[in-house]
Amino acid sequence: MKIYLVGGAIRDQLLNIPVKDRDWVVVGSTPEEMRAKKFKQVGKDFPVFINPKTGEEYALARTERKSGHGYAGFEFDTNPNVTLEEDLSRRDLTINAIAQDEDGNLIDPFNGQDDIKNKKLRHVSDAFSEDPLRVLRVARFYAKFSGDFVVVPATVAKIKEIVESGELEHLTPERKWLEIYKAAEKDLGFFFNFLITHNARDRLFPEIQDEPHSSPNSPMCPEDATKIERISVALCNWIRNPELIESFCQNLKVPNEYKSLALLLSNCYEEYVGYLPNCIEEYDSLLSIIKKIDIRKKDRLNSFMRCAYQDADRTPDMKIHKIFFDNLIKNINNFKLSDENQKKPGLEIKKIIENAHIEIAQDAIRYFLNKSD
Repeated sequence: MKIYLVGGAIRDQLLNIPVKDRDWVVVGSTPEEMRAKKFKQVGKDFPVFINPKTGEEYALARTERKSGHGYAGFEFDTNPNVTLEEDLSRRDLTINAIAQDEDGNLIDPFNGQDDIKNKKLRHVSDAFSEDPLRVLRVARFYAKFSGDFVVVPATVAKIKEIVESGELEHLTPERKWLEIYKAAEKDLGFFFNFLITHNARDRLFPEIQDEPHSSPNSPMCPEDATKIERISVALCNWIRNPELIESFCQNLKVPNEYKSLALLLSNCYEEYVGYLPNCIEEYDSLLSIIKKIDIRKKDRLNSFMRCAYQDADRTPDMKIHKIFFDNLIKNINNFKLSDENQKKPGLEIKKIIENAHIEIAQDAIRYFLNKSD
């Protein structure tokens, strides 16, 4: 048995990028031997094992043969005679087909180090075109490097072959969503632009527009944006239409927290950031905004505010805007019914709360206008 560090850990190490995950390939072993060494098996068709001490994945070296449609349409051979080079040859890009032995020596049969140095994305073998998922993976790596790596012409031709084959239609919603999720480590614009350029967008994400919506009131991510914020802002700007966002999320089975924030941004963002108090009697439009952003959903509200005020410290008007809404929301949340009012019928309680919110909104507008004068 020989164990090698492979894939992304080697690539990122060579690029001086912090290594987040480490994957290993095991040559010359069997499932029985791995289990005997207390590794926990998590896959049956192509055995993958979890190291009980580190939690890292160890996969038996394998070869693949196309047997059906989609990225799952393969038969695997994991017998102990499969070599390291055979395992590396089935990988997508040369930059991901480098291994390192226990002494730190690099095994690079497809010149991935040269492609890293020259900033090239190049497929390893002709088998690349058998797996439609690789179109999304190349788009993801293109985004990872912010468009700084160039896809070589031969690989572009392979991508075209996959797109025209109809194989993209066999990718599952969950897998497509996972690639978006992974790509969102960086700007999803590079990811979407790549798919548009290579005619894969219509087959994968038809709701995505040719270019993102861009205006002074378009939502932007804060520098320390969470994954939810990055993806939701991208969906809002690249799809724009709430109905199409709903369709996109339904088609890809997008988790509700992403869909909810994307829809909130699409429905309310421009109205929210464009609001400016003019008159005390216009409290109804202010309370309408408060109702739309639903201040009860605190995590979603926090993300919405982070996107709205990501540049507020350098923009005096938005800093004032933020203070106005922070105080308004705080005062609304702090309102409590008296013990006596809590005993009243439901409709009366509702009216008391509505009147209290009107007073709070009017006070906020009055304070803003007086301060402005």
